[in-house]
Amino acid sequence: MPTYALTTTAYGRRAIFTKAANAELLIDVLFHYRDQGRYGLHGFAVMPEHLHVLLTPARGQTIERCAQCIKGGFSHDVRKQFGGEVWQPGFYEHRVRDALDFIAQLEYIAANPGNRHLADCPWVHSNFQDRMDPMPDEFGKDSRIS
Repeated sequence: MPTYALTTTAYGRRAIFTKAANAELLIDVLFHYRDQGRYGLHGFAVMPEHLHVLLTPARGQTIERCAQCIKGGFSHDVRKQFGGEVWQPGFYEHRVRDALDFIAQLEYIAANPGNRHLADCPWVHSNFQDRMDPMPDEFGKDSRIS
């Protein structure tokens, strides 16, 4: 199964994830669908107005369906707090090519909060290492990685 780096943005680039309850709810949604077996979750960073995720859709799932679960699951739960649009339509996806690309995407996601001067951001995968899925076996051990 292919692995993807996915980025999606809040509607109007509103900083809805600066509210801890919203960021924590989004993380709960990420783990909920991972625990349901819809995808392997390798990394994420919840930014003030967008989300980065590194995931591998499960067999029978598409990246579009995974994005729909994440965005729709969060929207459904957060509508109890406020109405209106939650997400921009669509999302950006990058298909991970190999182990080096996987590591580069994971490092990019992990560095994103620091690059935005949010280094103490608690909503990044490094704070959930024990719950992250490993690199998919399909990438094997790349000899260029030490």
